[in-house]
Amino acid sequence: MRILFPLPQDALNDPVKWNADWELFINREFAQPNGPAFCFNIALEALRDSQNGLRDKLEDCQTLFRSTCAIQCSLTREALDHFADDNFEKKWMLAGPDERDRHILGAMTAVCSKARNLHDARSYCPEIRLMSLSRDGKVFLALLKCVMLEDASFIPTEPNSIPNAAWDAFAGIQKLSSEGDEERIVLATTLLLRTKLISLIVHFTMRSFFGEEAPSINVQKLDHKPQRASPRPELIEVVGAKAAKARMKEEKAGAMDMYREQLDICSYAGCAKTASKPSVRFSRCTRCAKIERECQRADWKGPHKAICGRALDFDSVSEVAEHPTHGPSSRPHIGLPVNGFKRSILLVHQVTQLNLNPTVDYYLWNVDNELKTLDFGPDSYPHFKFREIREGAMTTGDPLQVAVIAHSLCIFFSSDRMQDKMGVTPETIVAQMVREYGIETDDMKKQVLEMQMAQDYDPLHRPPLFWGAPLPVWENDNGVWKWSETRVTFNSP
Repeated sequence: MRILFPLPQDALNDPVKWNADWELFINREFAQPNGPAFCFNIALEALRDSQNGLRDKLEDCQTLFRSTCAIQCSLTREALDHFADDNFEKKWMLAGPDERDRHILGAMTAVCSKARNLHDARSYCPEIRLMSLSRDGKVFLALLKCVMLEDASFIPTEPNSIPNAAWDAFAGIQKLSSEGDEERIVLATTLLLRTKLISLIVHFTMRSFFGEEAPSINVQKLDHKPQRASPRPELIEVVGAKAAKARMKEEKAGAMDMYREQLDICSYAGCAKTASKPSVRFSRCTRCAKIERECQRADWKGPHKAICGRALDFDSVSEVAEHPTHGPSSRPHIGLPVNGFKRSILLVHQVTQLNLNPTVDYYLWNVDNELKTLDFGPDSYPHFKFREIREGAMTTGDPLQVAVIAHSLCIFFSSDRMQDKMGVTPETIVAQMVREYGIETDDMKKQVLEMQMAQDYDPLHRPPLFWGAPLPVWENDNGVWKWSETRVTFNSP
């Protein structure tokens, strides 16, 4: 059942032909209903043919979990900045197909030439078709949004997978029918490699589009140099003995080129340190490589102690992989969405920035398109109440809570002094809420004015944010300013 994939070095030697060969393979195999099963069986056969294949695959799966999560976290942070600051979506759509083609093909060749497993994982990715990604800019943007996290303030324990009807159906059946570790680990690794490859190609494309340096891909150094193997009987049958021998020689040369670029990578999750020389290794776990002793001590306090030097199985690897990686020591202030609420790109950007900077109550764009920070003060009632409602709005999208947040911000920036100081106005606040929550401008204004009417009817003229609490007084340089004495009005269009 061997298949003649294009070689990784072909990606650099002749990218156009290499891509055409891959697309021919994908079109042929995924035109069949059993496309995922075909790829799965190739990977399963390779595992069974390799020495120590299962243990190596189990350890690779653990690393794949964490590295893919880290890649998506980094990708999301950069994408959020480009969407918010550089109008990425508009610029990408305005770019012509030829320009998009150049960036995407460059990304595919750069990623797939780095490691054999990433290269061969392209067979798992029918979404990676150059023409469809470059011709319609929306296709690439949709793929990018699939791999972006809902909160990039920490590295998650599970990456975002890319929906695909064929793979989803196959994985569902396989999970129910697989009993042995071999089938389970091959399925998990296949899906992870698929997710990692697509995430990397998207990341490289975005970096290339903005003229930035490509992200680094650190490939773990093999325990031994690649060995030249004899031509396989299946290969000889397909291409003939002479051509088979030449291909095996070419494969060995490409593998040696990759081997020279490989590094010892610290196996402690989240540590990006590498070394060109052999790293610190330990007798109980041959692949437990740490660049520094501090990482070894830290990892030992986590889940590694339970598995180091012992026989691995799929369940133990999954448990270790899901152990939290480097990130905040406590739960973020704003949690993940619930009840099916899907955050917009700009709302994800807001949430990520707030969780990374917990002293800030809100980030606001002013009339000059500059980002300003709002902080009510750590011990003030507005600080606590605002954050309580803010979290509800950002995790559920509840329109009432969104309206309370918008009205409270509009009140605070309705004074001439605050507008002059920060350049934030009720109009800019409404415009921002519209983009973050996908509410129509007229509806957002109507909701804010309804909140203002509720304040007017309150006996103490309290904004809805302060109902049920004593009316606070806001101190400023000009004396005392009371929330109850401020009303929200909008300038006529």
